[in-house]
Amino acid sequence: MSSRPNVGEAVVMGQSDSLPVKINEDGTDQLEVKGYQVHRGRCALACLAVLLTFGLLLILLVWRKDIKMWMFYKECPLQHASKILVKDSFGVFFEEDAQEERCGPILQPKTRFFVNKRVKYVWDIETLEFTRLQCYDANIECLSFHENPDGLNMQDVNERQQKYGANFIRITMRPVYHLILKEISNPFYLFQFYTIVVWMAQAYYDYSCLVLATTMIAVGSSVYERRKHMVALKKKVHVAGSAIVIRDGTEKRILTQQLVPGDILCINPLDDQVPFHCDAVLVEGTCSVDESMLTGESYPITKMPVPQDHETFEYEVHKRHILFNGTQLLQGRPEGNNVFLKAVVIRTGFMTSKGELIRAILFPKPIHFRFYADLIQVAILFLVFGLGGMIYSAYTWIRNGGNTKEIILHSLDIVTFVVPPMLPAALTATTAFAQRRLRDKKIFCLSAKHISLSGGVDVACFDKTGTLTETDIDLAGAIPIQEGEFRKPVPQLSTLPETHPLLQAAATCHTLIKVNDQMNGYSIDRKMFDATNWNFVNGPPGVNSAYGVETPFLVSSPLWNEKRESSFSPTVEYGLLKRFPFESAVKRMTVIAQRKGNKHYNVFIKGAPEIIAELCDPVTVPSNYYAVLKHYTIQGYRVIALAVKTLNPHFTWSHIQQMTRDEVEANPELIGLLVMRNQLKKETIPAIRILHEAHIRTVMVTGDNLQTAVTVAKDCDMIDRVQRVIQVEATIVPASIHGAQHLQVLYNDPLATPEFIAGTMKKMQDVHNGNYCFAMDGQSFELLRIHDAALLDKCIHRGKVFARMAPEHKQHLIEALQKIGRQVAMVGDGCNDCSALRTADAGISLSMADASVAAPFTSQETNISCVAPLICEGRTTLDAAFGTFQFAIGICFIFFVGVLMLYSISTTPSDFQYFIWDFGIAIVPFFTIGYATPPKYLHPRRPLRHLWAFLPLFSFFTFLAWQTIVLLIGWFYCHAQPWFEPYVFEPGKHPPNPSYEETTLFNLMSIGSIVAAFVFAPSPPYSRSSFSNKIFMIWAFGATILLLCVMFITNDGFVYWMNFKTPPHPEYTVVILVLGLAGGLFSFCWEKYLIRGWIYQWVWPRLNRLRPARHTYQKIEKELKSKPDWPKLGGKDISKDLEQEALQVEPPSPNEKGASDSVSGEDQIPSSSPGRNSLRDLVGRGKTTFRTFQGSRRGGYTINGPKLEQDYPHESIPLKVPVTNVEVSPSVSRSPLPKTTDEEYEYEFHPRPPSIPDEFLSAQSSPVQVLAIRPFEDEEHEVAPPPFEIDVEQRSPLSSRRGQGVFQLVDEKNAEQPDSDVQLLAYRASRRPSDLSPSQQRRHLNGHGPHPAE
Repeated sequence: MSSRPNVGEAVVMGQSDSLPVKINEDGTDQLEVKGYQVHRGRCALACLAVLLTFGLLLILLVWRKDIKMWMFYKECPLQHASKILVKDSFGVFFEEDAQEERCGPILQPKTRFFVNKRVKYVWDIETLEFTRLQCYDANIECLSFHENPDGLNMQDVNERQQKYGANFIRITMRPVYHLILKEISNPFYLFQFYTIVVWMAQAYYDYSCLVLATTMIAVGSSVYERRKHMVALKKKVHVAGSAIVIRDGTEKRILTQQLVPGDILCINPLDDQVPFHCDAVLVEGTCSVDESMLTGESYPITKMPVPQDHETFEYEVHKRHILFNGTQLLQGRPEGNNVFLKAVVIRTGFMTSKGELIRAILFPKPIHFRFYADLIQVAILFLVFGLGGMIYSAYTWIRNGGNTKEIILHSLDIVTFVVPPMLPAALTATTAFAQRRLRDKKIFCLSAKHISLSGGVDVACFDKTGTLTETDIDLAGAIPIQEGEFRKPVPQLSTLPETHPLLQAAATCHTLIKVNDQMNGYSIDRKMFDATNWNFVNGPPGVNSAYGVETPFLVSSPLWNEKRESSFSPTVEYGLLKRFPFESAVKRMTVIAQRKGNKHYNVFIKGAPEIIAELCDPVTVPSNYYAVLKHYTIQGYRVIALAVKTLNPHFTWSHIQQMTRDEVEANPELIGLLVMRNQLKKETIPAIRILHEAHIRTVMVTGDNLQTAVTVAKDCDMIDRVQRVIQVEATIVPASIHGAQHLQVLYNDPLATPEFIAGTMKKMQDVHNGNYCFAMDGQSFELLRIHDAALLDKCIHRGKVFARMAPEHKQHLIEALQKIGRQVAMVGDGCNDCSALRTADAGISLSMADASVAAPFTSQETNISCVAPLICEGRTTLDAAFGTFQFAIGICFIFFVGVLMLYSISTTPSDFQYFIWDFGIAIVPFFTIGYATPPKYLHPRRPLRHLWAFLPLFSFFTFLAWQTIVLLIGWFYCHAQPWFEPYVFEPGKHPPNPSYEETTLFNLMSIGSIVAAFVFAPSPPYSRSSFSNKIFMIWAFGATILLLCVMFITNDGFVYWMNFKTPPHPEYTVVILVLGLAGGLFSFCWEKYLIRGWIYQWVWPRLNRLRPARHTYQKIEKELKSKPDWPKLGGKDISKDLEQEALQVEPPSPNEKGASDSVSGEDQIPSSSPGRNSLRDLVGRGKTTFRTFQGSRRGGYTINGPKLEQDYPHESIPLKVPVTNVEVSPSVSRSPLPKTTDEEYEYEFHPRPPSIPDEFLSAQSSPVQVLAIRPFEDEEHEVAPPPFEIDVEQRSPLSSRRGQGVFQLVDEKNAEQPDSDVQLLAYRASRRPSDLSPSQQRRHLNGHGPHPAE
C-alpha cells in the first residue's frame, strides 16, 4: 500500500523533487520508488563528464544508481515514467524499466508495470500507485475452487499467461564479462590497476606481472564460484515436465511451463514420486506428500480437499489443502471411482512457495560488516598520506633537477606504497583457508563473508526440537481420565484393554501412512501408534463392503484377545474415514472413524491440552487438570490430550461429510493425557557451557509450550539454576466503561502453580536479586513489537526463552537483537527457521535438505556442537584479517617513509632491490598470516571488529613511529661515518648511482618487514601461536637467511646487481643488523605485551566501563541496573492507551482456568506447588515426598518451596531419583561474607531485600535445593535438631562433582518453633566454604551464582 493519503497529493509528489513513494508498507518487501524520464540536456552533460574523467565517472555510476538517475534523467510522475528508481528495505538501489502490456480484451487500455526482484508491480489507475500483483487466490472463497469443473477457456488462458507469466522459475545467467566488470569495479581492484600501470611505466615488469596474475586469479575464482553457484541453483530449480489439465471441458496434456492460475490439474497417484510444478489447491481426493524440500523434515504431510463453503481462502491458514511447488506425491486416493486427484492451480513461477525461497537466495540480505567498511575508510585515510607524499616527492625531484618523466613517475609511484595491491588477494586467501578448515569439520559455507561475521557473535539462538533435543520423541506413559477424574497412570499404553477409549484414540488419531510397507508420519504419531501394538494397513480401493463407505486406512488390535490368547481375527478394527490434519492455528488434529460392525461414527481428537480442555465438555475435565498438566510440563515433558465423541447414530456418511470441522469437534469427552519425553542431545549441554564460558548469550526460540521450553532451558544449562525466570505476558485489554483499549503486561513465574501465585507471590515480588531472565510466547512478543518497542528491547536483552514462536516471529526476534547492537547466530533444522537463518549474522542449518540453502552455513553434524568451532573459526579469520591488513599497511609504510627519505636526495631503490623485497620477503606473509589455525577454546572476550578504532590505529601508528625512528637513526649514523661519501645525482640515469644511504635504508626496511610479520601475526587468544604455523615459520627462516646473505655478500657482481655501495668496514653492517633487530624486538614487545597484553586485557576494559554506553543493549543494561525493583513478580505494566487516551483501566481478573482445588485422596502424586494444607496431613501417609518449586532436572535435583500442599489425586509416573542417607551432624553456623564486585562481569547483581523471609531467599540463591519430609522417630524430640549434612549428587554450575551440603530445619509458619510431629528439611545445599575459592564464596552467598553468560 502507498503512504500517500489521496490522489491529488500523489500527482503533486510526482511533479517535483520530492520524497519517494512507499509501497508494500504492510508487507515484507517494503520499497520506495521514484519515476524518471530521459532528459537530453542532462545526458549530454553526463557524457561530457565521463569523457573529462577518462571514464572514471562510470565506476561511480555503477556503484550508485541514484546518482546515475539524477545525472541522466529527470523526475516525473510515476504514471509517465520510463525508468523507476527502486530502493528496498536494505537501502539497495535498483534501476527498473517501466513497461506496458495488455492483459484483457483489445479495447482495454494497456497496464503499466515494472519488475523488481522477480516480483511484478502493476499500476492501479484508481489509486494512481504501483501495487504488487495479487495472487489468484487472494480474497476468494473456498467454494469458488469447485465452481468451474470444465476448466478455463483459451481466452482466459491467454490473458492469465500474459498477466502472471510462464510457470517457470527463471534463473538469469549473467554473461561472464558482466560479472568480471562488476568484480573489478571494487575500489581495491581499481587501485591495483593504477599500480600496475605506474609500475609498467617504470619498467618494473616482474612484480607488475605478479600483481596482475594474482588479481586475475582472485577475480577469476570469484567469478567462477559465483557462476558455479548460479549454475547449480539453475539445475536444481529447472524441472521440465508435462501435466494433465482440464480446459474447455476436456483433458489435455501440456508442458508445465504453460500452467496458469485457475487451471484444473489432474494428478495420477499411480505415477512414482510425482513432483508438483506449481502451487495448487486440492479439490478432489486425499493424498500424502513429501515437503522436505521446503521444510527439511522428511515425514509425510496429509492433504485434504478444500471445503465447499463460503470461508475466505487464506494461503497461510489453509496449507493443509495446498500442494506446494517442489514437493512430491507419496500416496494418493482419488474420490470415488475417479482415476485422478484434482487440484486448482493458484500460483506459478516466483509467486509459489518454492519461488519465494529461490528469491531469498538470489537477493539475500546485504552483509553490513563493519570491517570492510572500515577497510575502505582507512585506505582513504592512507591515500591522503599518499597525496602528501606525492606533493613532497614532486618538490624534491624538482628541487634536485629531475626531468619531467622522473618527476611524474616518482610522484605517482609514491602513492602505490600506502595501499598494498596484494591486500584483496590476501584477504580472499584468508577466507578460503577458513572455508577449507570448516569443510574438514563438516561445516559447509555458502557465503564466505559470513565467516568473519561469525567471529563477532555474542548471542546464539537455538531452535528446540531437533536442535537442542532429539528429533524423535518417546512415550513416557499415559494418564486415563474417566468420569472427570484422573485414574492410575499407565506406563505402557498397550496394557490398557482393547476397548479402552484412550487406547483406541491413540491407535486412530494420527496421520500415518504406509508407503512400500514402510510406516511414515510424524515422530509423535509413530511413537504413539507403536505403543499400542495395533496393526495399520491401507484400505482397499473403492467402497469397503464391511463399512459401506471408502476406508482409506484400517487399524486393528493385535491378533490376540484381552487374555492374550491367539485368534485368527482382530477383536477391534477401525476404519479411518476422514482426517483433519494438525494445524498450528488450532493446535489439534481430528479423525473420523468407524468401528467395524457399528453403525455410528466416532470422532477422535488429539492436541494441546489447553485447547482440548476448552473444547471438551466441562464435566469431563478434572478439577485439578491444569495443576497436573503443569506438574509434567515444568519438568520438560510434552503432554498431549485426547478426546472422543460419538456422533448421532442417525447421521449418515453423506451428512457427516457436509459438517464443518467445528461441528464435528463440538463438545467431546476428555479421555486422557499422553506424557511424551524429548531427550536432550548428548552434545547440547557441553556446547551450551562452552558458549557461556565465552560470555556468549544463549537463547531458545521454539514453537513448543512455554513451561516445557523453560524446563528444557534449565536442563541444558541455558538458564542458570539460581536465575529467576520471569514470564512476560502481554495482552490487549479492550475498551470498557473504565477506559480506552490499552496494552497490559504481566510478570509472573512460568513454573509456579496458580495456587502459589495467588498465595505467596506477593511476598516474593522483589526477590530476583537482579539475576533474572525473561521468557515470553510469540503472541506477547508480537504485541510488544507492535505497541511497545522500548519494553520489547528490555525483554529481548534479558530474554532467554521465546516459545510458541511462528517463523515470522523468529525473524523479527533476530532483527530486534541486531537492532540493539547484537551480532546473532541462529541454529535451526527446519523450514520454519529459514527466514531467521537468512537474517542472522551466522545462520547454521542442521538439515541437508534443499531448504538449507537459505542459510550461510550448513552442518553435516546434526547437533549444536558445530556452533563453538564456527565462532572460533570466525574469530581466527577476523584476527587473521586484522593481522594481514596491519602487516600489509605496515611494510608499505616502512617503504613509504624510507623511499621518501631517499627521494630527498633524488635516488630510489633499484628494480632488483624491489624484486628481492617483493618476492623474497613481502609476498609470502600476505598469504601465510591467514593460514593461522584456531585455538582449542573460546576466549570470553570477542576480538576487535573495527579497524577504525583506537587500538588498531594506535598499534599501527606506534609501530610506524618506532620503525621511522630506526630508519632515522640508521640515516644519521651512516652520515656520521668518516668514510661516508655524499650521493651524486645524475638526472635521467636508471638505475641511479649507488649510495650508502640506499644500502643502509634497504637493509633496515627489509628487517622491519620481517619484524612486521611477527608483530602482526595472529596470536592467542584468538589463534594459535605463529610458531605453530609451519608455513609461516619456514618463510621466516628462509627470509632471514636471504636477508643475511644480501647484507653480508660482498661479491662485486652481486653488489652491482643489487646497486649497493658496500661499506668499507663489515662492522658497520653488523651495527645496522643489531639496530634493526633491537628496533624489531622493541616493536614486538610493545605490540604483544603492552598493547595486546596490558592495554587490551586490563586498561581497555576499565576504560570501557567509564565511557558512555555505545550500543543500545549497553544502555538498556545500565537502565535495568538503575531499577533494581523492576520488574515485580506478580506485577504489571500498563502502556499508554492504544487509542491515545490517557485513561486508567482496571486490570481484568486473572485467568482462573489454571487454579484448581485440591482433592483429598490416598493415591496422590508429588505436587509442584505450595498449598494451604497442614504438614501433618501430608506426612500422615508415611511417604517421603520431593517437590519442585522452580523446576528440576530429571534424575537431578528438586527445589523446595516455602509451603507444602496436598498432592494431586493420582499417582505420578516415576520421574525422580530419591535422596537417601540423611545423617545428622553438628551445627554449622552461617556467616555471610560481605558483597564484592567482580569487574569482569557485565551484570551487577543487587543484594536481596532484607525484609524477605529466609525461606524465600533460600530458593533464590542455592545451586541445589532439596526438600524432605519424614515422621519423627523419637516422640520426645520436641525441638528442631541442629543442622545436618547430606550427600547430594550435585549438578551445580560451580562443580559437577559430589559435595557436602549444609541444611537447616525450617517450620512452615515459625522457624523458631518447629512442628512437633515432623521435620521439614528445607534449605539450600551447597558445597562447604572450604571447597570454594574466596571469590566463589562471596559470589555464592551474595546470590550471584556462577559466572554469568554475559
